[in-house]
This record gives sequence, C-alpha cells and structure tokens, in this order.
Amino acid sequence: MLDRLIKYFVYATKGYITKIQIIKFLYLADLYAVKWTGKQLTELNWYYYHFGPWHEDIDTALNKMNGKEISIENDGSITLIKLGLEAETIDDLQLPISLKLVLDNIRREWSGSGQDQMKQLLDYIYTTAPMIAVKNQHKPEEKVLLNLQAEREKLISELD
Repeated sequence: MLDRLIKYFVYATKGYITKIQIIKFLYLADLYAVKWTGKQLTELNWYYYHFGPWHEDIDTALNKMNGKEISIENDGSITLIKLGLEAETIDDLQLPISLKLVLDNIRREWSGSGQDQMKQLLDYIYTTAPMIAVKNQHKPEEKVLLNLQAEREKLISELD
C-alpha cells in the first residue's frame, strides 16, 4: 500500500510535490485512517525523528521507484518528487473511491509550493495528538515511536 499511496500523491499533484510533503501526506493518511477506522493504511511504525513523523521505509520505497514511476530531483535545499517515465494514472492504482476522497482532501488542503503553505502543513502536523505527546519531551535526533491511536482516543473523548 505504501508504494500506491506515494504514487497517488505524485500522480495527483502531477509531480509537483516535495519529499517532505509526501512524508507528511503519508502520515496524515495513516493518521486519518486510524482516527476513523482504528487501522493504518500502511504498515509503517511512525517515528518522531528530526522534528516530525518519519519512517525509513519511505526512503526505500522512493529510491526503488526512482527512474521508473517517479523521478527524484535535488535542487540543494529541497527534494522534488516528479513524474517518472513509467508513471501511470491514478485509475491504474485501483484504490477504492472512499480512499481516493480522503487522499484527495489531504492533497487539496496541503499541496502547493511556498513557505506559507509548508508552514501551515507543519503547524498542523505538530498539533496532532501523536506529535503533541512526544515533541516537547524528546530531542530531534531521538527516534521515538508515535502512537497514532492517540488521535482516535482524542476523537472518542471529544464525542463522549
């Protein structure tokens, strides 16, 4: 599922997405899935690492697709993830319509370039329950497991 989600965000943005955005979008996709269904979309054990949610399998997946479905370009300060020569279409990914709607909401809300857009995305990420639980208690170089269930627990407590 990780590969399909990465491809979805790259294809849906027509290759105008940064690596940081992809990582944050994947985190939000998993977080929202846990919030509403109790289960993640991916099998990633998300970590707080270097100021945000992260997992090394994302780098592995991106590198595996590089030069095929996607193209990774470094311009010094940011890493862009663009459409590759073997890029398919969103329909080829065969994702359920309900999942596409969730992913599209993430993309519409948070994609785009510019410092202001990125700041808003990061500010939002840092207000999620898993991040609040760890960000002020650990150093950025520490690798701390995030509890995505905390977001679901927050929702349930708000509904009671």
